[in-house]
Amino acid sequence: MENTKINTELFEHLGKLFYAVATADQHLHEEETLRLKKEIEKYWKPRFTEAPYSMAYYIWHAFENARRSDTTAERAFEEFNTYFKENPEEFPDEVLKLIMDTANAIAKAYADKNKSELILLARLQLLFEK
Repeated sequence: MENTKINTELFEHLGKLFYAVATADQHLHEEETLRLKKEIEKYWKPRFTEAPYSMAYYIWHAFENARRSDTTAERAFEEFNTYFKENPEEFPDEVLKLIMDTANAIAKAYADKNKSELILLARLQLLFEK
């Protein structure tokens, strides 16, 4: 994929979204955080390579900030939802696919997808289809 220049606010909201997926069942498992790290390294970092610091790492920082502040999954999802609706130009189809792929990978990381994660993933898919 080509290198794309996008502001850090997008990545902060992606971190919140991925935190929402990981904590949809009100538990954060180590496998989920490890999966996010792998997804960032393998897919997000090569896609967004702003020197000298890859913009993709803002995803991880926002995820960790949400964890440290004990943000609820619902609040994190709603913050992403609002940002998405206010900034549709920052979400081309290839980024939407990458978001869904990453969200699914996180949800499957610990004992496959549970009901809470499936509901959140369905809400995300519906948001993207509007």
